[in-house]
Amino acid sequence: MKMKKLAALALAGVLCMGMSTVALAAPSVGPEDAYSATNKDGDNVKLDPSPIKEIEQIGFRGTDYDGWNAADPEKASDAVKDTLKRGSVNIEAEIVRLKESGEPDVEGKIARLQAQKAAVDQLANSDVLIEIADLVDLDVAEDPNGDTVPVDARNPLKVRFVLNKRLKDLEVGQAIRIMHKVDGLWQVYEGEVKWDSDKSEFYVEHEFTSLSPVAILRINSDGSTQVVPPTDIPGDSQVPNVTPDANGNITADQLADLIAQRLRANNAGIERTSSTSGRSPKTGE
Repeated sequence: MKMKKLAALALAGVLCMGMSTVALAAPSVGPEDAYSATNKDGDNVKLDPSPIKEIEQIGFRGTDYDGWNAADPEKASDAVKDTLKRGSVNIEAEIVRLKESGEPDVEGKIARLQAQKAAVDQLANSDVLIEIADLVDLDVAEDPNGDTVPVDARNPLKVRFVLNKRLKDLEVGQAIRIMHKVDGLWQVYEGEVKWDSDKSEFYVEHEFTSLSPVAILRINSDGSTQVVPPTDIPGDSQVPNVTPDANGNITADQLADLIAQRLRANNAGIERTSSTSGRSPKTGE
């Protein structure tokens, strides 16, 4: 019995060490790794991103991004919402212009603008905390030979934004919003944090039919940072609740939960049945 306890303790230690070292293994992400794109055929396309100058000039006023560089997260969040509110006014003005233009076949354009205005208004008038992951001008796309490639409805680009160095406490499934300025009007699209185990990267991706200013935002519905314990798969919140007792011991069920978690991470098909009585079916102890 003593040997079994020692073996269980050793296994628990190995499991805990394995789970605690994963976060340290993730490589740092530099600017050259932050953006990548592929065309509709899956071929790599080189992007030439440039920072939005207005956000870099502290004290610069009267721009779309006034206040985005605030050190206070709530002030920065409010600044994003102010940008969206101004964007909503511009969308409404364009809807009115189209209705009064007398142009043929404008119903589809108006419907799309109304849908975008609803998405912008929902975020602008919400109580969520908006964290700014990135604000960048995606300007030029080139093929491997350095030739500029078109980006339009017939030639869309799927762009991946790596988030490792842009947000803390990332978790798979967290809500992301992609703001994209199209023809001078802000549009908002939904996304979520994903995990690339091969590259140890958290990322979000979106398909673009034009290149222009883009903002990547994380949405926290309760106004606080989302934090989960580290696991084999970052962002996996299904972590067994293992709390040692006053003497530092854990139960057999807790140890089994840790083992089951480890096996599932390695794609092993298992079923976990808890012992509810705490008695051995053989000895009754």
